[in-house]
Amino acid sequence: CAYHESGHALASLHTPGSMDIRRATVVPRGSALGMVNYLSKEDSPLTTKEELLARMDTAMGVRAAEELIYGSNQITQGAGSDFEQATKIATAMVTQLGMSPRLGPVFLPSDPRARISPETQLIVEEETRRLLQESYQRAYEILSTHQDELHNLANALLKYESLTVEEIKRAIKGDPLREKEEEMEQNRMREKL
Repeated sequence: CAYHESGHALASLHTPGSMDIRRATVVPRGSALGMVNYLSKEDSPLTTKEELLARMDTAMGVRAAEELIYGSNQITQGAGSDFEQATKIATAMVTQLGMSPRLGPVFLPSDPRARISPETQLIVEEETRRLLQESYQRAYEILSTHQDELHNLANALLKYESLTVEEIKRAIKGDPLREKEEEMEQNRMREKL
């Protein structure tokens, strides 16, 4: 779980157009074993292509982290919902937002009963797959380039459980989080009372 959330956070920190991180935690909530919370961008109701690609890259950071740390035979199902999110974005980019060079500025209905030629459907699948593969490659490259940061952040999340964006930025550099240490010590003292 610590590498899962660290993969999200690092991919986001190193990807232009990503949403700003608010905090990361490995404390389970509901069905989630942890999460990275983002600040919402309220200045524009429109999302750019760069921002859509960044969302995909951030989602792909999970699988990239697993492969880097554990190897391709030890990856988990933990990235399933992230793949679903990335696939929805890629599909919308291709079929509804005119962001595919092969299909151009078209809108293809998502209704399965809509008549789309087999040739066009094949292009949709190929373009969606291309976007997803390129996104995964970008995330993998980011995390492999910043592996020390990945380890530092995962270790900090394991130790402190929750980190603000400022603490994340210090943790990935390997800087000590003295305030967190003091907070943990104060909590231990209170528990003893």
